[in-house]
Amino acid sequence: MGIIRRYRTALSRHHRSKGHGIHSPFAFHFVRFVLREKLPYYSYNELASIKQAIVHLLRGSKNHPRVISLKGLKLVFRVTNFFNPASILQIGTNYGLTEACMLSVADSSRLWLYDPHLDAYPVTGTVLAPLLERIDCFNDLAVALDDYAGGVSATGSTPYVLVNSIPAADDLPALQQSLLKMLGGDSVIMLRNIHRSNEMKRLWKFLEDNQPKGQSFTNEKTAVLVSRPKLNREQFFLWF
Repeated sequence: MGIIRRYRTALSRHHRSKGHGIHSPFAFHFVRFVLREKLPYYSYNELASIKQAIVHLLRGSKNHPRVISLKGLKLVFRVTNFFNPASILQIGTNYGLTEACMLSVADSSRLWLYDPHLDAYPVTGTVLAPLLERIDCFNDLAVALDDYAGGVSATGSTPYVLVNSIPAADDLPALQQSLLKMLGGDSVIMLRNIHRSNEMKRLWKFLEDNQPKGQSFTNEKTAVLVSRPKLNREQFFLWF
């Protein structure tokens, strides 16, 4: 959805974002009290402090990747807090911000991180240092996916994936097939920066078209796909 279409559909998306016309109890609750929740959470202040420190450290640096907005960081926290995953897979980092955000939900959770460019920005290591006992880092996508699958199988946990970016263009086919396989069972997949990357757009379009069951929620910038046996296949275009 381009920017012109987003503005044209803004009224209908805003109307539905308040719960109007949503008949699924799960979708209604998720939209109203997770995606659109306005009340503060206990971790917001800490996340804001970490983000501010990163922005300060990057001041003067050239051509560094975009730092996630505080609004986006809060959204990642709310969605993760709602599902409370034990095992998290993250593709592409954001200076350690989203990792710290998701791991703040539960002390027992563990995160698998794939990004072959971790050494490019030392600030990431600074942010992740207190959490390294709970993070497994990989520079090969296939190895990361296999190891994560083993971790999920060993713990019996539900797959929970956050894709911030696709670090290498040739990762896309393998990522498409792996995530689609996860959507065949219980799973949650969150995609960010859909509007900023052609690879992320292609990934989102592929999963949106092929998700066999469950529900998807998107504002065409961020998307959350929820696969559960009892959820009818529905797509929600919203304002959040």
